[in-house]
Amino acid sequence: MSDKKETGRVIVTYGRSLIALMIAQSLGARGIDVIGCDDVGMTVLSFSKFVSKNCIYTAPDKDEQAFIDDLLRIAQENKPEDDRPYVLIPAFRDAKIVAKYKERFDGVITVACPDFEAIDKVDHKDRFAETTQEFDVNSPKTWLPKDERDLDTMMEEIQFPVFIKPPNDVGGRGISKVDNEQALKIAFAELQADYPDDQILIQGLAEGVDYCFCGLFEHGDLVASMVYHNIRKFPQETGAGVVRETVESERFDVIAKKLMKPLKWNGVAGIDFMWDEHEDSTPTMIEVNARFWAALDHSIKSDVDFPWLLYQQFVYGHAHQDGEAKIGHITSLPGVSTMSRIESLFSEAFNFDDLEAKWPDIKAHLKERELGKATALFKEALDDTITLDEAYDAFKVMMQEAKEAERLSYGEDDPFVGLGALFVLGSLIKHGELPPEIKR
Repeated sequence: MSDKKETGRVIVTYGRSLIALMIAQSLGARGIDVIGCDDVGMTVLSFSKFVSKNCIYTAPDKDEQAFIDDLLRIAQENKPEDDRPYVLIPAFRDAKIVAKYKERFDGVITVACPDFEAIDKVDHKDRFAETTQEFDVNSPKTWLPKDERDLDTMMEEIQFPVFIKPPNDVGGRGISKVDNEQALKIAFAELQADYPDDQILIQGLAEGVDYCFCGLFEHGDLVASMVYHNIRKFPQETGAGVVRETVESERFDVIAKKLMKPLKWNGVAGIDFMWDEHEDSTPTMIEVNARFWAALDHSIKSDVDFPWLLYQQFVYGHAHQDGEAKIGHITSLPGVSTMSRIESLFSEAFNFDDLEAKWPDIKAHLKERELGKATALFKEALDDTITLDEAYDAFKVMMQEAKEAERLSYGEDDPFVGLGALFVLGSLIKHGELPPEIKR
């Protein structure tokens, strides 16, 4: 990090998120005045020493126009009296809405996000499919039937299994995997009834492991990039990444540039890929997000400070990345990553189906104080899976992994943000899942 202190001012949206905190800490540590915003009062940013003020706007998903009106008012009220740089950075999903109304902020504040026309070419899923096919970008084969008759004409070329999904739902809602023609027709009719105004997608499967490309583009030219993949998730099957590793980005850079160059993309993007990890194969692009990504903290710890690069680009016209991403760097989220390792050990090492089946008898023996019989049943459930010595060895391997990973800490130089970060734990307890902004 440069010792030079900046004199700019930045407004950061979605202040409840760790993404917004990473932006605030990156820029605030350089002397930039940071103002946080959200539709709730108590946020992670409201506890950060790098944030001078926190403002409230209308929730963008409740009233889009009111959100923009409020955000514009906040920008006008906090506009510097001098000529210092003044930048609005959307931290999460609100980027597309802000881009849509970017001209309303002209003369008030510089909006640091891609143009709406570019975003609209890849968001929603149906637009992404059309655009990747237009530019011959490696992505899942996609069919966009208008009605049942159109679907019938496509059946000969559809190879099962396939996914069928609505274009713009989140959290996996409306998505199903189907294995035959009859199931596909039923699912298509149901989705058309649930989403009558939307284009339903049918998409081929992409094989491999998920990778996340993180990039900054200047009018279509790639300025900086890094790629990571999740070593561990929590929950293990469907959850967010909690242990992440930085990998070589070159093979992903080539594909990302093929799409972003003709779109003249100007700003950050998080692009999801699937790759079978064979050296002679090409990763498949799955999705483009016109915003920062869940593991922004990991990117920064891997020596690619995207918030600072984005600020440079929109203030000075060009960003300069010093050095390359730290390949092989591993980070873990404290607490949640430990839960992931424990979950992984138990799911991989123990046959819980067998143990669950024997559990009523084990409890009955324990109730009758027949400890020997209970122990014998318990041992019988484990006999075909793993010994206690093997379980202990597996546990030691996981603890070594934890020791070698850099534990992400948000309060090393920002002592009160731990209070705000309780939002993340609260969401996990209340909803049984992590907040949406850290789900990748």
